[in-house]
Amino acid sequence: MGSHKTKIKKYLFKTTKTAIKKNKSVKDKKRAQIKFSLTSSLIDKLSQKQIIPKNKANRLKRKIQIYINKLP
Repeated sequence: MGSHKTKIKKYLFKTTKTAIKKNKSVKDKKRAQIKFSLTSSLIDKLSQKQIIPKNKANRLKRKIQIYINKLP
């Protein structure tokens, strides 16, 4: 069993991972940009709560941004 904090951290992490996957599945650039702003804020929250390191957060956001830039 995990503590309450562990469950919250796991929930936040899984929610963010799902948001990242949904962001990468969008094929329209404008919709992807809108989703990116939401995903980016989730990633920043993980970083602020020290669930993931700041550099990893920046790396994740950069990868998504590169994907969006390649969309037609």
